[in-house]
Formats: sequence, C-alpha cells, structure tokens
Amino acid sequence: CMEDGDITVDGQAVMHTMPSSYQIPGVPDARITYNTNGHLVDGATKEFERHIVHMELRQNVRLTILRWGNYVDFRLAMPDSFATDGACGNFNGNPDDDTTELVFQRDGARVKEGEMLFSHRTEVRLTDTVQKLLDICPPQQLEKAHTECQQEMSGALGTQPSEIQLKSCYLDVCFGSNEHALQMAKQLGF
Repeated sequence: CMEDGDITVDGQAVMHTMPSSYQIPGVPDARITYNTNGHLVDGATKEFERHIVHMELRQNVRLTILRWGNYVDFRLAMPDSFATDGACGNFNGNPDDDTTELVFQRDGARVKEGEMLFSHRTEVRLTDTVQKLLDICPPQQLEKAHTECQQEMSGALGTQPSEIQLKSCYLDVCFGSNEHALQMAKQLGF
C-alpha cells in the first residue's frame, strides 16, 4: 500500500513514521518532511486521510507527493527560469504543442539520465486497481488505445514498449479525460 511504509532516499529507509523529517546529507538546502499538511491536488480525495511527503530540493524546487492506497498525486513547484516540458506541457501558452506525440518528439518518452532529479529510476508496476479499470474499458476504446499506444511509444522509445508501459498508456487513453477516475474506481469497489 503506497499510503504507508517507509520513505526511502537512494534505497535507504529514512522516515518510518509520520510526522517526521529528514535532511539529505551533503545537500544543505534539501529537506524532506512527512506529515498530513498540504493542499490536495485533486479535490475528489478530500474525504481520505492525508499522507503527504514534502521535498525541498536544490534551486528552490519543491515537490509535494500525496500518497494514497493505490496511486500518488504530486505537485511540482519551481522557478520560472527552468526550461519545462513534459506530460503537463511546456507552459508556453500554446496547448496545441502539448500533445503526448509532440512531447515525445521533443524530449523522448523518459527523462534522460543527466536530467533526472533523483539518482536512479524506480521500478514501475501496475496496481490491481489499474488492471480492474482496464478490464472495464470499452472494447473499442481499448483497441484504439492499443493501436495509438503501440505507434506512439514504439516511435518515441525506438524499441518495443514493455507491457507495463503499454498498459499505463492504455489507462491514459481509456480514462485520461476522467479527472475522477480514482473516485469512480472506489465507487466500483476497486
């Protein structure tokens, strides 16, 4: 369950309980706190207990991670001086160039090694809830997802995407326009 468990830094458990805090060694302006304080990313989650990780990183980058039972929400705040591009767009005021296809053309499907905010990648796995949501995706929508995701990801990655990558993409195609997919999943008993 993602809403509890140790908070780790570089694979080492550093915070075991809530509330707690941790100063990242060798980085004087990098601090992590874990508590229930903070604004929600998605108002649909207001009825749930909060488990919030706050990361204050170098160059005034702040990351807030809201841990839920089967997924995470996060909010990233940083100075306007950073060149920004990715899943949420490039913030140039032109929504027409913020499509997944155009972002992949500009940046690729994954963050490049030298540009990662963290020291290593984490393993991505699908939750039971994601699989249950995919099971109820209408067949025509799932077929559309398969075709689109296979094309976009193969081109962007330059190789065959993994099953997890494809299913994550399928979820976006099937439910990406549903901003309350978690609430729907909980109502369905997932």
